[in-house]
Amino acid sequence: MAEHFISKEDFPRWVAALLADRQVIAPVNDFGVKHLANVSPENIGAIDLEGFRTVEPLKSYFFKVIETVSRYFNHQLHGGTQKLLVLGARGCDLEGLEVEDRVFTEGEFKDGFYSANRENSFIIGTDCTDCGKTCFCTLMKGKPFPTKLFDLNLAPVEGGYIVQVGTEAGQRMIDNNRPLFQPAEPKQAEEREKKRAALTEKLIQLNQAFGIKAEIAASHKANLHNKAWKTLTKDCVECSACNFICPTCSCFLLADENKGSFFQRDKVWDACLKAGYARLAGGANPRGKLHERLQNRYHCKCDYSYDRLARYACVGCGRCIDGCAGNIDMRKIFAELERLAPLTAKLA
Repeated sequence: MAEHFISKEDFPRWVAALLADRQVIAPVNDFGVKHLANVSPENIGAIDLEGFRTVEPLKSYFFKVIETVSRYFNHQLHGGTQKLLVLGARGCDLEGLEVEDRVFTEGEFKDGFYSANRENSFIIGTDCTDCGKTCFCTLMKGKPFPTKLFDLNLAPVEGGYIVQVGTEAGQRMIDNNRPLFQPAEPKQAEEREKKRAALTEKLIQLNQAFGIKAEIAASHKANLHNKAWKTLTKDCVECSACNFICPTCSCFLLADENKGSFFQRDKVWDACLKAGYARLAGGANPRGKLHERLQNRYHCKCDYSYDRLARYACVGCGRCIDGCAGNIDMRKIFAELERLAPLTAKLA
C-alpha cells in the first residue's frame, strides 16, 4: 500500500486528533526506561518512539491480567470493550500478538473476550531505532521493525516519520487526517531501509558472541530428555517473572468468587513455573521438580510451538532476561544445548 510522511511538528496534532474517540496508549520514558501509558492532551509531548520496546508487553491490553468472564445467579454481566489505539508497537510485540491471536482465536474453541479486545483495536507500529543488550529478535527469525499486524507503521527519518499503510482501516485514518500527511519521497524510503539494515546488523553482531549457529528448535528436540537440564536451570527461583513478562505466554486459570448477591468468575494469568500449575486432582504432578517446569517452558517456546504453529513462540524481546531473579539468559541456554547436541540441519 501507499506510504506517506508526517513531520515531527504535525505529529502531536495528529495524536490529539486520535484521542477524540479512542483510548490511546504509547511509550513514555520514565527514569530511563519505557512504559506503556495512557495518552492525554497534557502528555502528548512525553511520547517517546525512539529506542526499543517497553518494559511491559503489549499483550496485557488484549489478554488481560484479570478479566471477569461471567456473573451468575441473579446478576448480569454488562459492559463492552473500549476502542483502543496502540501507538508505538514494536516488531517483537506484534510477533507476540500473532502468537496470542492464534492461541485465542484459531480452532474450535475461541476466546470471545480476547477476540472482542482485538477487534476494537487499532495498531500503529514503530521501527526500533536501537536495541537493548538483551534483545535477540533476529535469533528468533524476527526483525527490529514491524512486518505484520499493524494498521499503520511509523519509521523515523529526518524531520518526521514515514507512515506505511498496512490495512484499509489505516488508509481511512490517513484520509481522515489528509492535511497532516504528504507523499513519502524516495530518499526518505532509502534512509529508512539503511537504518533498518544497520540495526539488523547490530543485533546480529550483538548476539554472535553466544555462538548460536544451529536451528534452535532442532537443538531443543535433540535435548528433550537430557539430564543437563538440571544444571542448565539450577539458578531458577520459581519467581515466574519470565511467564508474566513474556509477550506470548497465554496460560490462565478460572477463579470463582462469592460476591454476596451473585457469583463471579474471573480469568487470571497463570504461570507454568508454579509448583501447582500441572498438579492433578489426585495430587500427582507430572512436573513436580522445578527444573522440569523450566525445561517445559523452553520447549514450549522453541520446540512444541514450532510443530504446532510453524514458528517460535519466543520473539526475542529479552524481557525474560531482564526480569529473571536468577540472571538466566535464554541465549546461553540455546548455546549450551547446541554444544550438547551439535546440529546443522535446518527445519522447514
